[in-house]
Parts: sequence; structure tokens; C-alpha cells
Amino acid sequence: MSKQRSTTPTDVAGMDRAPNRPNAGSEEAYTDEQWDEESYALLAERADPAHCPACGLTGFFGPRARDDAPKFRECRFCGFYQEVGQQCTRRRPVSHGCDQWPKIAGAPYIWWIAPDERWFHCGFCDRRAAVETSSVFMKGSGITAPSDDPNHPWWHVPQDQSYSFYYSYWEQWPSTKGRVVF
Repeated sequence: MSKQRSTTPTDVAGMDRAPNRPNAGSEEAYTDEQWDEESYALLAERADPAHCPACGLTGFFGPRARDDAPKFRECRFCGFYQEVGQQCTRRRPVSHGCDQWPKIAGAPYIWWIAPDERWFHCGFCDRRAAVETSSVFMKGSGITAPSDDPNHPWWHVPQDQSYSFYYSYWEQWPSTKGRVVF
């Protein structure tokens, strides 16, 4: 049975207090043990992906790690972000718009940055880009997260599917092929 989901934009201020969401509103820091459990379940056991604690969607959220950053979990739909040892925050979506910047699932690829960052490095054209000149789905002069735009194509990503479904779904675009980790 599929979970009902709302197309109402995410309340940015109350993101960490979303009703009926596991772990939403928790004042506790995210632990290394939690990251290990989530990572093992998803990557070793191929467990079905968890729902994002903020927006409730699947297929966008999960534990992640990069060589240059602490272990964290994030949602690439609403911007939920939480490093080990920290409380959750919300990242800001950016997109460069250079000729090399890809489209994924009917929309420009989104890179998420801290709310106070004014520049980001485009990994596709290797340039530094000002946030003010980047574009995703613009409303006025602001950049809109998919969760805040009911017309964003990512609302059509199937929900409550298996690990193997999402792996295949996200692997179909050249820019994510071989890089899929929720």
C-alpha cells in the first residue's frame, strides 16, 4: 500500500518539526552509531530506503560520506541535512546552468549548499559560480527546492519502492550512472 504524500510545499522554518515523520523534531544529535546502522542497512543489506524525516519521501534520502566531509545524511528533495554529532539543518539548492550541467528526472541536477554560502564549485565545468546567478526553478529572485515547488518534476518520482527500483531509476541518467547512493 502506498503512503499518501502531500504536494504542499515544505515549511522551511518548521522543517525539523514535520508531523508524523520518524525522527522529525528530534533535538538529539545524529550519532555515529545511527549513521553506521543506516549505512549498513542501505548499502550492505540493500534494505528499502528510509523516508526523509522532514518531507517524508523515499528515493532521495539516505546516509552519505565524502572523503572531504564528515559522515552525514541528507535528502536531495527537500534539503534536510544532518552531520554526525549535529542537529538537522536545511541546505539550499543551487544549479549552475553551464552547458555541461545535467538534467535528471526532467529537471536540472541540484547541488545542495549551506544556507550562508554565496559561491559553489561547479564540478561539471570546473568554475566557481555565484549562488545569486545560479538557477533551478526560480520564483522571483530566489531558488526553489523541489519540495517547495508543487510543479517540480521530482514530485513524480515513484514512492515507497525497493532499493533495487531506486538504484535502477537513478542510474538511467548519464551523470548519475555509477554514482548512485541514496
